[in-house]
Amino acid sequence: MNFKIIITLLALVAVLAGCSSENETEAYNSTQNTQSAQNPAQTNSSGKSVEVKPDYDMSGIPFDLSGKPVTVAGITFTPAIQWEDLGPSDMRTASYTYGPLETDKDKAQLNVYFFGPGQGGTIEANVQRWIKQMALPDGSDANNGAIRYSKDVNGLTTHVLTLYGIFNEPVGGPMSQKTIPKENYRLIGVIVEAPKGNVFFKLTGPDYTAKIMVEAFITMINQIQKA
Repeated sequence: MNFKIIITLLALVAVLAGCSSENETEAYNSTQNTQSAQNPAQTNSSGKSVEVKPDYDMSGIPFDLSGKPVTVAGITFTPAIQWEDLGPSDMRTASYTYGPLETDKDKAQLNVYFFGPGQGGTIEANVQRWIKQMALPDGSDANNGAIRYSKDVNGLTTHVLTLYGIFNEPVGGPMSQKTIPKENYRLIGVIVEAPKGNVFFKLTGPDYTAKIMVEAFITMINQIQKA
């Protein structure tokens, strides 16, 4: 083969390789930017940035978010019909249970609270109270395992907290000092800054059942609308 032809072919291969590399880089950056837009910055309670990855595959269990809508403090949310609706009671605006699933012995439970405009304490005070109800399996400060972030949901500022470990379940009411330790539990707390005051959502339950319930819970939060 003519030497000049060989040189030309090699040059063409190099150009094509360079274009491929640039396209792959552009596609990667596009994917990263999309993921960043979908996932807000997350930090632990010490302010340290953390990377949060799903620790399990989505279950694929279908949830139908067409339960009885609840309107409170200027927002409306609609629960899953697969949840048992316990209705309002005491300080709870609404309460739901789900499960137990597989080898879990307890149900997961979601309680919703609204104490009135300007009532119920600050957002930070409530987050810290929830964190103190949990203990990490290794005995370290629960703040180190707390993942928290804020996001906008249909014009509503929403604060999210997730924790895994030992849940010191209050006995005799949410403000009770008496507790029962529950190992391998999850706590997912959400505070929505509603037009008429903060609305508090708190989901707790054994690991697997809570992880399944939270799939519908977070979807429900993302679909909250101003009333």
